[in-house]
Order: sequence, then C-alpha cells, then structure tokens
Amino acid sequence: MPDASLDTNTLRITRIFDATRERVFDAWVKQDHFVQWMCPPGVEITVCEIDVRPGGAWRVDGRHSGDRVFSSSGKYLEVERPERLVFTWAHHADGDFAKPRGHETTVRIELRALGDRTELTLIHGPFADTPSMGNHNAGWTGSFDKLEVFLGRAA
Repeated sequence: MPDASLDTNTLRITRIFDATRERVFDAWVKQDHFVQWMCPPGVEITVCEIDVRPGGAWRVDGRHSGDRVFSSSGKYLEVERPERLVFTWAHHADGDFAKPRGHETTVRIELRALGDRTELTLIHGPFADTPSMGNHNAGWTGSFDKLEVFLGRAA
C-alpha cells in the first residue's frame, strides 16, 4: 500500500514491481512505454513528449473523464540509469500548455533491485497544500496500478 507522508506536504510512495530495475527504468524513459501507463485510469494522454537527459524537458497533455483537460511539464534534473530520475513538475493554468505554470514540485524516483523485482520509491513535493498532495497521491497510485499491468504484459 502507498505510504503518504502528510507532515511536510511531500508525498512518498513505495511499490514493488515484478520486473527488473532496467525494465522499470525503461518504462519511465521510453516515450512509447511512458504514454501507456502514465496518468491514472480515466485519463487519456493526448500529447506526450519526453527528452530524458539532464536539462531535457517533458510535457504531457490530456483529458480526464469528461471534458476536463490538463497540461503538465517540467525539466529533468538527474538521470542515473537504472537507479534514479529526478524532474520538476507543474501544471499549466486551464490545462493550456501556452499558459503559465503553477506551483512547481520535484519528483524523485529511486529504483532498487530485488533480484528480478524492483522496489520503486517516489518522493514528490513539496506541495502548496494538503489537497494538492492528496490529488497527486491518487494520481500516482492509479498510474502505478497501470504500470504494474504494463510491466506484466511487456517483455
């Protein structure tokens, strides 16, 4: 189960996946893999661009069930294959990539090999408020459920 740390408005989730660390890392850095699991169920990604290298940018646009749109983007700060990714994250106003970015957070992904399995630890924050952290907790939990299915079928 996810472990959400509420004391600092920083989210911490740890999950174990039945896949090697290299496969889990690839799911984050290969665009055709990333687009298949990123975002929780009920969210359709309409644009996905990732340039995974220090200083490289990423962008995801999409639509939630119904008509609510979103746009998020950031920059990669650290890329250490296959153990770590660190990148910034912010949503754009009104789901429009051309509009200003909101409160910026940092996402840190740590991957630890457990034989043929991988422990993924996500640390994301600090968030401006607890409701925003809760929304991201739900989003990451749903995304990781999809990642588990993706890793189970992709060899």
